[in-house]
Amino acid sequence: MNTLRIPNKVEMLFVLQSFVVESAKVYQLPDSLLERLKLVSEEAFSHVIKNSFSPGESSHIRITTKIDNLYFKLSFFDKGLPFDSSLAKEYHPEADINSLDTEGMELFLIKQYVDNVEWVNHGYKGKEFRLSFGLPKRDIFTILKGKKNKKEEIIQDINNVEIRPFKETDAIKIARTIYRAYGYTYPNEDLYYPGKITELNKSGRLISVVCYDKKRDEVIGHYALERPSLGSVAESGQAVVSPGYRGFHLMDKMRNILEEKAGELRLEGIMSQPVTTHIFSQKVNANFGSLPCGFSFGLVPQKLSFRQIDNSLSQRESCMLYFKPLKPRKRMLWLPEQHKKILEKIYTNLSISYQEGSQMVTNPDENGKVQSNYYAGWGFGVILVNELGKNNIYEIKQALYNLLFTLKAEVIFLYISLEDADISTLVEMAEKEKFFFCGITPSFLNGKDVIRFEYLNGSIDSSKIKILGEEAKEIFSYVLNEKEKVLR
Repeated sequence: MNTLRIPNKVEMLFVLQSFVVESAKVYQLPDSLLERLKLVSEEAFSHVIKNSFSPGESSHIRITTKIDNLYFKLSFFDKGLPFDSSLAKEYHPEADINSLDTEGMELFLIKQYVDNVEWVNHGYKGKEFRLSFGLPKRDIFTILKGKKNKKEEIIQDINNVEIRPFKETDAIKIARTIYRAYGYTYPNEDLYYPGKITELNKSGRLISVVCYDKKRDEVIGHYALERPSLGSVAESGQAVVSPGYRGFHLMDKMRNILEEKAGELRLEGIMSQPVTTHIFSQKVNANFGSLPCGFSFGLVPQKLSFRQIDNSLSQRESCMLYFKPLKPRKRMLWLPEQHKKILEKIYTNLSISYQEGSQMVTNPDENGKVQSNYYAGWGFGVILVNELGKNNIYEIKQALYNLLFTLKAEVIFLYISLEDADISTLVEMAEKEKFFFCGITPSFLNGKDVIRFEYLNGSIDSSKIKILGEEAKEIFSYVLNEKEKVLR
């Protein structure tokens, strides 16, 4: 911890800022955080002076900086007037600009750049204004710094390893495992933050299973169900086994527990997207009764690499899409004419029954709703047609252009429900915008089955793609043909 004690005078601002910035450099924090620290330290210093001391009152403020696994913390200690945070005036964007005061603006600016703001009462020792800045992925580097990075030794006794559900004490060990396996190339940054792993498991948005080496007190494998919206379908993923422990079928053993958890939650199904540079992960899914239902070109960023196993990918990684139905439900589907035959084959292979809706083309009167999201770590975007309407294609094009030209997405997926009405016309218009068919995902969008399309901003060498099984090869061949057709 670094400490600075200065008079409560605004003239000391530059001393304060120099101290904060240099402290951040000592902790090897990135340059992108330094400007935030300069701005926030100025506003916080001003806030403390105004709310803790009467005009002209002479005193001192003690400033500290410290770092832990999750945050860089900047604290202001003083023995001035007690402060009630519930009375703090804050600026709201809808407020009249003429009604704003400097205190409200100070707190608003601070909260825009800080992950956590706290007022702590220390009784007769005074009070603390504590600001916490979330660390980037370097937090695990900090934890491991000074520890010798040894190559994983091949396990000698597999009996030391137990497979079990997540415990809170596993969080830091999972982060270490991800670091050891992928370095800082893994695109889901949540797994580098022990606090986020714990929080996601507590909320049910992540259901983690681990391989735990009791002798070494280390997690050496992780597999999870992801439910970001707590919907009826979970995606299995975030699977990793430390290099020295491969070949013992630990992935299969973790998957067994995940299947049990999915049954307890009465989920409608489990989806998964195994990679296609090899067929190992496809085999894991096939062995558990998952079935192919789509294909995604370039889903995984090229930067991803698995330490001690392979080098960085030569191109973005493509994935097969699998689905395992768990709980049946009644469905009425409108299968668009353009892809009706392949859709019928996929549903038959999945053993999912449905009633076919009328194929009469509908002309919705109301405006629909389209939502788009960008996943920066993965470099892809998603466009969701939440409600059908006349304006759907206009909104899809707007979302496409934003993802493509503003956010520079390399891959864009489009999801349209099959359970609302005939979408043949919308499909035709989407394909004119260079979206191509890439499968289905049951119960994926608001509990409804969706047809999937993809826009590929770049090229993928399909000769490097390896597919397991005849049904999967048929789907891949169909998707590849559709891609080439829309790009002609």
